[in-house]
This record gives sequence, C-alpha cells and structure tokens, in this order.
Amino acid sequence: MTKPIETSRNGCALHGALQTIQEIEGFVPIIHSNAGCGLQQFLGGSRVSGCNGSGNAGGFAVASTNVIERQVIFGGTSRLREQIKNTVKIIKGDLYVVLSGCTTELVGDDIPAMTKEGREQGFPIINLSTPGFKGQIHYGYVTFIKGLVDELAKGNQAPTKKSKGLVNIFGIIPKQDVFWKGNLEELKRILEAVGLKVNTLVGYGEGIEAWKEVTNAELNIVFSPWGVNIGKHLEEHYETPYLEFDALPVGAEDTGLFLTKVAEKLNLDSVIVNNFIKEEKKKLDHYVEKILDFYVEYNFQKEFAIVGETSNVIGISRFLTNSFGLIPKVLIITDKVEDSYKDYLTKQIANLIDSFNVEVYFTEDGGEIKDIVRKSKIELVLGSSLEKEISEELKVPLQVISFPIVENVILNKGYAGFRGAISLVEDFSSVIITFENHIRLELKDKILA
Repeated sequence: MTKPIETSRNGCALHGALQTIQEIEGFVPIIHSNAGCGLQQFLGGSRVSGCNGSGNAGGFAVASTNVIERQVIFGGTSRLREQIKNTVKIIKGDLYVVLSGCTTELVGDDIPAMTKEGREQGFPIINLSTPGFKGQIHYGYVTFIKGLVDELAKGNQAPTKKSKGLVNIFGIIPKQDVFWKGNLEELKRILEAVGLKVNTLVGYGEGIEAWKEVTNAELNIVFSPWGVNIGKHLEEHYETPYLEFDALPVGAEDTGLFLTKVAEKLNLDSVIVNNFIKEEKKKLDHYVEKILDFYVEYNFQKEFAIVGETSNVIGISRFLTNSFGLIPKVLIITDKVEDSYKDYLTKQIANLIDSFNVEVYFTEDGGEIKDIVRKSKIELVLGSSLEKEISEELKVPLQVISFPIVENVILNKGYAGFRGAISLVEDFSSVIITFENHIRLELKDKILA
C-alpha cells in the first residue's frame, strides 16, 4: 500500500498546465472537469505562491464545464461544446486551450472532436490531456509546452528557419517557482546584454507570437529536470540543440560560468561577454561588501538546511556556501525526479558544494521533512511556509525561498543571476539580524527581570 503524503507541495498535471497558460498573454484555459479542479489550483497554487492573483482568465473566473453526475453518466461532450462557445463569446483570446481532468478522461469524452469542431467554426482552440492521475504539476507543465509547440507547428511544411541569436528558456514553472518572474527577467537581462534575443515564453509581454518563434530558436536553455524533457523533444523534432543546467545560476561565479557556456555554444564575442561579467561582478561585490560588518556581528556563518525544488536548492546552496561562507548540512529536494536522476544529482551536489559532507534527501512529505530537519542540528532553515513550524520548534530563523509562501507578496523579485544574489543576501541577512535581535531582547528582559 502506498504511504500517504503529508502536506504535499506538488499539485497535479492539470494545475501545472493551467498555471502556465494563465501566465501567457492572450491565452485562455477551459477546464473540462469537475468544479473543484480550477478552485484547487487557485487556492492551493496561486494564493500561496507569494500571493499571486487570478489574472485575466484564472481564479474563480476560470472557464470550466463543471461536470456533474449527469455528464459522468451520459458523457460531457455536449457540455464542452456549450462551454467552448460561451467562453469564446465572453473572453477575448488569441488561443483557447481545453484541459481535461481526471473525471472526463475516465469517462472517455471525445475532447479532440469538440476542439476540432471549434476550429472548423473559426475558433483558435486546442486540447491537451492533463488528468491528475498521469502525473504531478511538473508533468502538466511539460505536457503543455510540448503539446502547444507541436500544435503550432502543424501544417508548416517549410523547413524551420533558425533566427540568429534567438534562445528559449525552459524549466522554470510559473508559481511552482515562487520567484519565477524575477528569475526569468534577470536571465533575460543578462542574456540580452551579451547580444541575444530571449524568449521567456511566460510572464509580462509574452504571447502567441513568442510561441510561434519557439522552433526558430538557435538554442534552448533548460533548467531543472523538467526543462531537459522539453529540450530533448525540441532537438529531436525541430533540430534545435539545448544546453542543460542543473540549477539556476546565483551570484557572480555561477552566472559567469552560465554566460560563458552559452557564449561558447553560440560563438558569441568573448570580449563583450567577459567585460559584462567583470562589470556585474564588480557591482555585486560592491553591494555585498556593505553587509560584511554585520556578517561578523550577527554570525551569518550558520549551518543550514534547505528545502525546495531542484534548481533553486542547488543554485542557492552553492552561492551561500561557496560565495558567502555558510555551511550546508541538509538539502531536501521536493520535486519528484526519476531515480536515475537522483543518483546524478547527488553526485553533482557533492562536486558543486566543495568540501562539505552534505546530506541529500528526495521527499515531498511534510512529516518526513520535519523529522529530517529536526535531527540535523542546524542553525538556519531555508524553505517554504510549511517549515515555519519546525523552525519555531528548533528556535532557528527561517528564510522562505520555495513554494508554498503565504507570508510574503512576491511580484518580480528573483534570486537568479547577479541582481538576484543581491536580493538573496538582503533577505537572508534581514532574517538573521531580526532573529538575533529578538533573542538579544529576550535575554535582556530576563536579566532585567
């Protein structure tokens, strides 16, 4: 019998596709499932991802067939036909995407027939199979991207013409990475600074035209295991090579290495790249230097445990360890990667975080995570709001860096790149200083009493 998971932080496939669609301008999702699917994504995804709002076509306003017992017994295709027509009338969009849930997939509704009927009537509409029983939120993200690219490429008989300097970024899942907007904006900034044109594909200003250009890119840059799957698909079907990174680059060392690898792959001007890296490093060092007095006074060099998704855990840990002198004790990775990839990641972590015997765990179970952190004897926790309880129990500071986050509003802050490293230093320094001041005040009150 499968052991139940306590407080899982990974939604279902439908949620992964839905929250990605909601972050593309002009895209309108239509859920073909029961009423709870869209509601669960909003309450358990958007609202606890740095207080992200519902957007243009999400939240309580998301289009849904809201199937009930009648449709389960007699089929829901007619209900879907009705919902497609009503949605197109009410919500203006460049592309409508029907997402199937568990109920309608089990019943066997002919969803492709309904979307084909819609296209024959002139509606720009596609459908994707995203029932929760097929996988978690990451599977839905991958399914949506591969499906959308393939649909847009249909009927294009001409060979793909590569656009010089155009790159796509994959593997950063909207809202599942709570800092996705800021991370993508920083990656775009630094890549454009060395002469590239960047498709982030989700976020501000990204719409149907950007997606039509996906197969024309010279290179796909992928982060996390979920980007690799997409990279392989696009290389096989559209002859676009991909460059894989195990983690988001954080700080001068990692970001410089990231840019250097991209530059080598695309034969960019090394002088321009190196000058940019040098100037950004100089600027980062300038700001970090300002905190050094407090580093000593408040003992920033703490042993820490970190909890979150692969790309963030590795990137943030590497920066805090190699560039800022903190001591990693426990890394807990919460996205469900394949067993073969776990071995690979464990070896990579051992190589990337020098000279430390760090323990690596793969689990999304809230109970297990508490037990691991409880036994680790750490002085700082970097994780989600779910780790607040254990941090209070251990009387150590908590820096929220991963999903879910309920205490903070996150608009376009990120931890990737050069600027992201400054934000990270600001945030974890503030947490430590606030915590230490609180401890000192409590001690003073006890002495005076």
